[in-house]
Amino acid sequence: MIRIVENFRIHRNLLLPIGLWPYNQSKFVNLQLLLFNLITNSFIIFQLTSFITAECTVDHILKVLSVMFFFLFYDVHYTSYWINAYVLKGFMERLQYVCNDLKDENEIAIFKKYENIAEHIAIILTSFTACTVLILSLLPLLPWILGTFLFANESHPLYNIIETEYFVDEEKTFYLTLLHTYASLYIGVTATVGGGLVVLTYIIHICGLFSIASYRMNQLLILNIHDKTNLKNNMDIDKKIARIVDFHCIAIELSEFYVSNFNGTYFCIILLVVICLSLNLYQVFQSVLQRMSVEKSVLHLIFAVTVIIYSFVANYAGQEIIEHYNDMFYVAYNIQWYTAPIRIQRLILFLLQRSCKIYCLRIGGLFNASLECFGSLFAASMSYFTMMYSIQK
Repeated sequence: MIRIVENFRIHRNLLLPIGLWPYNQSKFVNLQLLLFNLITNSFIIFQLTSFITAECTVDHILKVLSVMFFFLFYDVHYTSYWINAYVLKGFMERLQYVCNDLKDENEIAIFKKYENIAEHIAIILTSFTACTVLILSLLPLLPWILGTFLFANESHPLYNIIETEYFVDEEKTFYLTLLHTYASLYIGVTATVGGGLVVLTYIIHICGLFSIASYRMNQLLILNIHDKTNLKNNMDIDKKIARIVDFHCIAIELSEFYVSNFNGTYFCIILLVVICLSLNLYQVFQSVLQRMSVEKSVLHLIFAVTVIIYSFVANYAGQEIIEHYNDMFYVAYNIQWYTAPIRIQRLILFLLQRSCKIYCLRIGGLFNASLECFGSLFAASMSYFTMMYSIQK
């Protein structure tokens, strides 16, 4: 028997420490969520307070906003998964309910194949994120590390590469402000990766359900659909087609359940992705031209690459939904349905007519999750980046 919760081990290890694991909700966890939400939101506020004491030039405003929007990108994820904790739990329960009806060994094998794919992707993305966070954690200490090991006679004062204003002595409270930065970063990254992996794993499992529907359609070839006299054979075909349609509709229903609950969240995230990417690309370009410190260049480069990877993975998952949805119809086209009895022809033609309707994950009524959408978002970010550079020039 397939146990869905066991496939979310990595996700549980990420979400449990920050209080977002849906199966561990209590009053203590609610206090933990409030505290972590206060930490992430306050860090964004302390970035904005830098406008009070610093000279508000265009360069300074863009520099602060490029970092602030990145942390806001994390904060939206954390808040959304907090509010929709019951939805994440619903994902797993709905999948478990569908899996309980799988009896065919080949269908179970197909589903487990997609489970393994989801687990491998989770391991890869988690490992990549851990390496990225390690680099970000070392960036504020990079001048001190280089000064200690390479330039022993030179003094390199410590400073936070993210501009904030706490209205206190920066030298005396450096480690406290750095701790606040690290806490905000770790909470936001963990929530984004952990919650995002839950959604990604859910989508991969939906692709598995579409593949099972295609497998069932392929099994029609085993039956003699051209036999016009075998009544029992015709009844078996009727049952198989009904099971195919039902399972295909279940997969669509599960994907719609996901879209309906996170529609507003991902619409906001799309806007943040475009703004954040364009601002950080601009900061990377400015860092190279003005020969700024290496750590600031690396900081904005990591932010830009992270947003690009996130957008690509999300849209690639949407592209997989589109292709797996169409797979069943490709199999139906290969069946010589026109030589079957008239009643069977009508049933198969009903399936073929459904293929005329394009299906995709539609976000906010404007964006269809696909590789084409990824290209459009990247092009939009590049356009805004070009506009900012031309204005500044």
